[in-house]
Order: sequence, then C-alpha cells, then structure tokens
Amino acid sequence: MAIISAYTIIRAISIFHITAAYFFLVSPKKIVDQNVVYILGESMKLPHIETMDKASQASALVALLLALLGISDLTAANMNEEVAIQYWLANVPVRMVFLFVVTGYVYLFKPGGLLGPSSITGAGMGEPLQNSLVFAWGFMELAAWFWVGTPQNANWPELTAAQVFTNLRDERRELAKRRQEKLNAEQDSQRL
Repeated sequence: MAIISAYTIIRAISIFHITAAYFFLVSPKKIVDQNVVYILGESMKLPHIETMDKASQASALVALLLALLGISDLTAANMNEEVAIQYWLANVPVRMVFLFVVTGYVYLFKPGGLLGPSSITGAGMGEPLQNSLVFAWGFMELAAWFWVGTPQNANWPELTAAQVFTNLRDERRELAKRRQEKLNAEQDSQRL
C-alpha cells in the first residue's frame, strides 16, 4: 500500500478545485498571476491572459464548474470503498485522456505551433483556449491524476502502461483482502 493513498490525493485535488473556484469568483487575477502559470506559459511560448483583472461572467462560470467538480469528487472519494474503487478506476483514465487532449491541443495548435494557424488560414478553432492558464491547468491536473494512478514505489524509467493504474488497483486488492479476512473471521466465530 502506498504512503499517500489515492483517496487522500483525490481529496486534495477536490479541495484545490474548491479553492480555485473561490478565487475565480472573487479575484481571478490571483490565479492568472501565479508563477506556475507564468513559467509554464513562457516555457511553451503561450500567450498570457490579460483580461481577467476582475471577476466576470466567464470567471463566475468557471468558478461554478470547478466548485461542482470539487464537491462531486469529494463526495465520490468518501463513498463506500467498494463502490468508490470501481468509480475511480473508470473515471481516472477518462480524465487523463481528456486532459492529455486539452494540453496537447493547446500546445500543438498555438500560434506558431506545429499544427497552429498560419498567416494563410487565419485564426484557428478554439483559439481562446490557447493560453498559459488553460495549459497550466491541464498540465497540473494531468500530473495530479497520474499521481493518483501511479504506484508510489514505481521506477519511472521502467514504468509500463499496464502499471500506471496500479495504485487504485492496489487499493482494490487491499479492500478485497480485508473483506476476505472479515468473512473468514465471521465463519470462524460461527463454528465456535
């Protein structure tokens, strides 16, 4: 079993979502001006958001969506363990694929990027997504969900695709082992 369980990491991500929702609602400039957003944006040569000086309808919608995501994930992380394991084993790969597509899209289709718009074609589809904030969010979320799915004792250079979700699978195995031990204890007490 890992030092930090997958559920602890999920709860931390959920609290981060709720905190980010608060800042998007009250002062989105604090989120946009974070060093990690700036550094990731500069390293990927992505434009920075200049229009989030104060809360707007768009930042309020982002706040509501992040709050919903945080509250629903916090609820799901506190469900019955048997149900929660199945839920997260199905949910984590979907989130990781979505986040990988988002970050890949932002990077590849940025102005001057590999598949980005040229001067001939003009602006590309989804141009408002191509900024440092969206990339930083997708990148940090992807890293966090990899942490949820990756075993703590993994040797990263030798990590295979089959080993990526072993953290959650280890928790499922531990749950099954505890359930079997409880069943055996009940059977032993009935025999006496």
